[in-house]
Amino acid sequence: MNQGSSIKILDYIRELMNLRGMPSYVLFNPGPAVTSARVKAALMKPDLSHRDPDFFALLAQVREKLRQVFRAGPSHEIAILTGSGTAAIEAAITSIIPQGAKALVLVNGAFGERYVQVLETHSMPHEVYNVGWAGQFDLSHVERILDSDPDIEAVVMAHHETSVGLLNPVREIGEIARRHGAILMVDAIASLGAEPLYMERDHIDVCLASSNKALHSVPGLSAVALSPRAVTMMERTRVRTFYLDLRKYLKYMEKDQTPFTPAVTALYALDAALDELLEEGLETRWATYRQRAQLIRSELRRMGLESLTETGRESNTLTMVKLPDYITFDELYARMKSYGYIIYGAKGQFEGKYFQIANMGLLPEKTIRSFLDTLAFVLLSTQRSATGTMDEKRYMFAIKRGH
Repeated sequence: MNQGSSIKILDYIRELMNLRGMPSYVLFNPGPAVTSARVKAALMKPDLSHRDPDFFALLAQVREKLRQVFRAGPSHEIAILTGSGTAAIEAAITSIIPQGAKALVLVNGAFGERYVQVLETHSMPHEVYNVGWAGQFDLSHVERILDSDPDIEAVVMAHHETSVGLLNPVREIGEIARRHGAILMVDAIASLGAEPLYMERDHIDVCLASSNKALHSVPGLSAVALSPRAVTMMERTRVRTFYLDLRKYLKYMEKDQTPFTPAVTALYALDAALDELLEEGLETRWATYRQRAQLIRSELRRMGLESLTETGRESNTLTMVKLPDYITFDELYARMKSYGYIIYGAKGQFEGKYFQIANMGLLPEKTIRSFLDTLAFVLLSTQRSATGTMDEKRYMFAIKRGH
């Protein structure tokens, strides 16, 4: 396809979006993320049979691009599943950890708790190191747990615990797990593409990703990258599931195929999104996310808003913001949506007390600044209406921004 044809297709996509008569929102939620016209255009590619050689070529090239993003080596296996990130979590846990072996789950938020739920659902033995939501893991305690229990063969953790906006020490945990002969299983669903992560350097044996977050594609696909150690362990494991059995996927992917009908159009979109990422450069994308997070947090501070934590371990994709006492989350959500922006509520013990601002996907700086201007205006006007007074910091911020 020549450049002229590509431009016409992108123009057509934009026209279709305008003609649908549907409201368009800028998503500041932690996935799905705002996608580019190029990714949207990929969804319009011709229908394709998943048993055709053209599909085999598409699948092979997406797997190799993912290998680069995972920072995986040539001996790592890459499996692509049709399903959300949770499908990848359940596939990895049930396919890789052998019968009788125990998993150590590190929990400091909702997604750590989800790994426990998967293990409990399948009656798999496990131990939990729970430091509470937004807590920090004591590396020496992890070491002691592994020293004291030789039945632990896998450590399961989140890289970015999205429910609290914190990054966990994957590299340090990976070194500990490797010394004790345990594999490390890392949920990078909300961080891959946005945060530095290297499977080989960080001793990650299983790494999980989702298409619709920092990879900037559409929902529907997840991926599992496995080290040779993880593949060897999987060979000892009895089949626990049918659709999510990773052995099926790896067997078919040796022939660049899938065991079941995949989301072909989503694969087209992921291919385009990975091209955008690799053309931009992974390190450049990481830097972009750092700059976004710095901008958002500096402006929130100027507005007088508080973050959940100030540990230096906060992710670059999401900020947890304390709700002012004069507005509820539902009110804030509705007002921001009326201006075209979608924010996200906090989970668990932080529900109704904090809200989340995610900065995943295609979000130019001017879009982020416009969002922050609107947030300042909404909070200022709500405070004035509710209390008859105004926060001076927020007032000065709004005046400077032209509201």
